[in-house]
Amino acid sequence: MWFHASAAVFGENSMFTENKKQFLNDFGRKLKFTLPEGTVIDKGQDGEDLLGIYDKTYTDATLGYLATKNSKPRLTCIEEDVASVVKGSTVEIEGVSTKYKVFDTSDDGTGFAIIELSK
Repeated sequence: MWFHASAAVFGENSMFTENKKQFLNDFGRKLKFTLPEGTVIDKGQDGEDLLGIYDKTYTDATLGYLATKNSKPRLTCIEEDVASVVKGSTVEIEGVSTKYKVFDTSDDGTGFAIIELSK
């Protein structure tokens, strides 16, 4: 995604600042996380709807006559908004009928978190 590269090039504390929320307002979907102990998170640190960019990439692998296709769904969110989301949490994504579980979380070094999902 182009905004990751620009943030990585200029750095989060450089004179070039990016409004992370604006990217999510333009491209994101509303999210509702339920943590394993039952706490629901559907608001960001700013008190507005929690937003994330939903991405479902596919990978193909072929070895002789064997072929596999796998989807790799994930969310990109503002890191501070999802700091308490852990593996095993569930998430409902606006416009997506599948309810996913959080498989893994990591930060990308630019203030965004990448949340890998599984069914």
